[in-house]
Amino acid sequence: DKKKGFFFASIASLMLSFSLQLLIVLLQNRRLGLLRLLKEVLIVLSGFKPAADAYNIAKGKNLEEGQQINPLTELTTVKCIEMFAEAIPG
Repeated sequence: DKKKGFFFASIASLMLSFSLQLLIVLLQNRRLGLLRLLKEVLIVLSGFKPAADAYNIAKGKNLEEGQQINPLTELTTVKCIEMFAEAIPG
């Protein structure tokens, strides 16, 4: 049952990571419209949020009107969430 406990801890940490990333996306994109918000939510749920953020930074994307934090800060926040939440069971 040790493997079962590790499995549940892994699932819980993954859900925590997704939940915190979704919170960041909601706070960051709530003023940009429903379609933009849904696009960002789908990126999080697919697991590509860090890659999408890195791509935006490489393109030189700047803070859009209505957003709270710049893309570099958003990437850093998401990476910190991943390191914190996904390292819990290991």
